[in-house]
Amino acid sequence: MFKPALLSAALLILAACTNHTQIGSASLQPAYSPRDLAYAGAGRDMEVKVFGNPFSPGIPDPEFAEMMAEAMRGKHFGPAINFTTKPDDSARPNYRVVMLFSQETPQTGFRICERVAVGQVPVTTESSGSIPVKMAFCNGRKLLTEVLAHLGGGPGVTVESASQLVSNMTPVLLPNRNPVSSDPLDSDYTLF
Repeated sequence: MFKPALLSAALLILAACTNHTQIGSASLQPAYSPRDLAYAGAGRDMEVKVFGNPFSPGIPDPEFAEMMAEAMRGKHFGPAINFTTKPDDSARPNYRVVMLFSQETPQTGFRICERVAVGQVPVTTESSGSIPVKMAFCNGRKLLTEVLAHLGGGPGVTVESASQLVSNMTPVLLPNRNPVSSDPLDSDYTLF
């Protein structure tokens, strides 16, 4: 027997799933220390490079990139950092955050940092469904941390939802401690 109410409920659940936004994974390298973040950005500009724009041509790439950099401000622990796509002379030149929206093929944070450090542009593509978003915190060619998330696809995706996702990813990308660090000078370090 056909039940329209049941079908309607199932379609609503399915539609809700298409706009699901979530953080999928994070990786901290042993080399990362919260001191890196303080050194790189305390009271300074920090460069943010954004590749890919799921809202193009509606929103120009430079405007979208700066909106994503703004979404990071105040979302990390520690001293104030001005995340920007146009850093001034106060920025430490080797330190940057790289964001990829709709990367063509999955790329590791290691590869992203290497490519951007030598001036290569990571390849992005249009996405017809969930939009992968990758953020990497780099010191030159060296990866310090990375986060992968997915911005729900479909017509419900907005710049506001992208900004919210980036805001949520920022404290994961730039944590206040590194649990994989084996620094014996770290007060949390235990040998056994």
